[in-house]
This record gives sequence, structure tokens and C-alpha cells, in this order.
Amino acid sequence: MKKLILSAAIILAACSSGAPSGGVEISDAYIAPPFKGRDVAAGFLQIENSGPDTRLVSASSPIADRTEIHTHLEEDGIMKMRQIDGVDLPNGASVTFEPGSYHLMMFGVELADGTTEAPLTLIYENGESVTMIVPVERR
Repeated sequence: MKKLILSAAIILAACSSGAPSGGVEISDAYIAPPFKGRDVAAGFLQIENSGPDTRLVSASSPIADRTEIHTHLEEDGIMKMRQIDGVDLPNGASVTFEPGSYHLMMFGVELADGTTEAPLTLIYENGESVTMIVPVERR
């Protein structure tokens, strides 16, 4: 799988304002589009941080009205999806956004037929962000 180094994404993506603290690498990013008749999509990716500690605090995409960071938590023996206010990325961390774990929930999604990729912006607590073009992988 291709790896995308955030500093390279800055060069490629005009909407970026800077790499978060250097050393953050994103790989395997994709958007799972809504099921037919629905408007909720999910975003998945792998984040590796070999630089200073940082924190992912939000995400956005022009294809969605709203994007939230979510995780799954067990409450009273039942797994529930919950919005969270961010994900810590300490030096040396590897965090996977995948089904059943951290993921991005995208609400009010509108995708034209045949859409194969879309912009996705990750925003860090220091205000820096990076925008990358990720595949839309049909379910």
C-alpha cells in the first residue's frame, strides 16, 4: 500500500496549512461511501508519528456536511459508537482508524455517481492541517 508523508501532501494539496510537527505519516486512507439511500460515510486510515507528540482533533471533507472522530466503547456489555474530541499521537505511536475502532464518521455526504476520490483534511490541536486526496472505495 502507498504511504503518504504529510509534508509531501502539503506540496500536493493547496488547502493544507502545514504538516503537524513533522514525522506524522498517513497511509491506507480511504472513504467508505454511504450505503444506497443513506448519507453517512466512514473514513479509515493509519497514522504513524515519529516526531513530537501531537493530537488529531478534527477532520473535514467538502463531500460531507459534518465529519466527526468516533470510537467504539463497551457500555454494559454492548458495543456503542461514540464521538470523541480527538486522538493523542505521542512520539512512536501507530494509530489505526478501522471498523470497530477509531474512525471518521461523515454526515450529510453527497457523492456524484462514479466518484472515485475525495479530499480529506486532518486538523491537529496546534491548528495545523493537511489535506489529501483519498480513494472512495465502494462497499
